Amino acid sequence: MIKKKNKTIKNEDEKETITIIKKSKKEKKNIEVEKETTAIIKKSEEEKKNIAVDVKVKKEKTKKRKREIESEKKKNNEDLIEKLAIPACGFNWDNKDDEIKKEDSSSSEDEDADKEPSKKKKKLSAAERREQERIKEREIRQREEALASNELPNSVDQFDRLVLASPNNSLVWLKYMAYHLQATEIEKARSIARRALKTINFREEDEKLNIWQGLLNLESKFGTSETLENVLKDAIRSNDAKKIYLHMLTIYSNNKCITELEKIVKTLTAKFRTDPQVWIDCGCAFLKSGSKDKSRHTMQRALQSLPDNKHVDIIIQFAILENKYGDKERFKTLFEQILTSYPKRIDVWTSFVDLLIKDNDIDAARSVLERAVVQNLQPRKMKTLFQKFISFEEKYGTKDNIQNARKLAQEYVTKKCNNTNTD
Repeated sequence: MIKKKNKTIKNEDEKETITIIKKSKKEKKNIEVEKETTAIIKKSEEEKKNIAVDVKVKKEKTKKRKREIESEKKKNNEDLIEKLAIPACGFNWDNKDDEIKKEDSSSSEDEDADKEPSKKKKKLSAAERREQERIKEREIRQREEALASNELPNSVDQFDRLVLASPNNSLVWLKYMAYHLQATEIEKARSIARRALKTINFREEDEKLNIWQGLLNLESKFGTSETLENVLKDAIRSNDAKKIYLHMLTIYSNNKCITELEKIVKTLTAKFRTDPQVWIDCGCAFLKSGSKDKSRHTMQRALQSLPDNKHVDIIIQFAILENKYGDKERFKTLFEQILTSYPKRIDVWTSFVDLLIKDNDIDAARSVLERAVVQNLQPRKMKTLFQKFISFEEKYGTKDNIQNARKLAQEYVTKKCNNTNTD
């Protein structure tokens, strides 16, 4: 009986042990499965992150490329507008009068070829539509790259296709105008400009402005005083008047048309007398045209028209213009006047020194710095001046010059410390 009971207990223990082992194996298996699942999930998340990073990198590259293309377009716009600028004052025709008159008489011919009626197309699948979109994008990109690399079309048909593909791109239209001007087809160039103004979206204000500027250049070079005046009035009505007037200021200044320049300056300073930049641009125009006295008179008028807190900046800007286009001695005189009246303006001291260094007038720059560091200004300002002086001597001076600059700085610090202790 006891043996039977012991045997039963033993069997129960064995069963329990087997159950525990099975349970342990099952738990172990579950742990392994859980680990594998976790590893798969982690790997999937890493792959997603990598894909996201790749997409981000591609987007950044695309944005960078677009910015480069836009920058190149803008530069080409400016270059082309400059190419259309008038080379001489007045409205005299050159030795191509007969060709131009002949062109004007034949300008009534139609420019645009008749378009064939579009045929109905069969319905495309999604894959076919995507492929067509990719092809269109590739063609547009190729055209833009061709423009950026200055590869000009060589026929009217090619230009027409180009403006149809990029109707809001003023660079394309300006090159189309230049194409006709090279062939002395003046009336056709005018027609292209007017067509561009009608085609470009009204929201593209800068693109339209480029066309107006190109048209003004064209009329200045090939038109009469009446045609130029008419275009100028239309341009002012359609754009920011200040930008148009400033563009005419540049045209007259570059070509030394003094009478016209005086008129446009009078208009600008009457309409925008509170804008400091307008006065600076007018002074610059006179200097570039060789009218130094008129530029200096413009500065005096600016000082009378603008508030006192703008005077220093105006004088500095006119001094910089004198240094660039006028009289270098006048430039130095203007800065010296400012420093006499405003010796605490550290920015004026440093600007003066930088301009002298740019002109390679090292001795004059050293003299200005030596005067600057003997002043009795706030420690913070003196620190800036001494740092400027020491770095200047380290770059342009000898060992003795460097030692002298450091000695002056040390003497200033010692003097300040002694004064503090005395107090």
